[in-house]
Amino acid sequence: MVAITATNSATPSLQSVLGRNQLAQARREADQAEARAQTLRLQADQAEQEAQASQGNVRNLTARNQQASTTYEAQLKPSKSELPSKTQDFLVGLYNATNENRVASGNVLKSSASATQVINTQGQTTGRIVDLRA
Repeated sequence: MVAITATNSATPSLQSVLGRNQLAQARREADQAEARAQTLRLQADQAEQEAQASQGNVRNLTARNQQASTTYEAQLKPSKSELPSKTQDFLVGLYNATNENRVASGNVLKSSASATQVINTQGQTTGRIVDLRA
């Protein structure tokens, strides 16, 4: 059998209609993809702006925290200086050296170099416990 095809007809062939429909569908999908890409770009720009605002907030809070920490940092950190214990030892020695004068004057406070040292909650030596019992 011989197939007869129209070479010049007023009605388009099925293949050409399908080809145009596929082309139109591909254009619609490309337009939708472009619209999605534009939406994602806008969302990315907004996220970038939010991230920059958050980083600016972090910088501000860090600067504020550094100012506050310089104000209170010395009180919070334990003292690494030996000066307080040396001063305490000097005062105990001075007290022992002048002990006879106090006993003679009626001052009954007793001092002991081996008294237990007082350590505050931050680990700093603050003094010695003096037994005040007569």
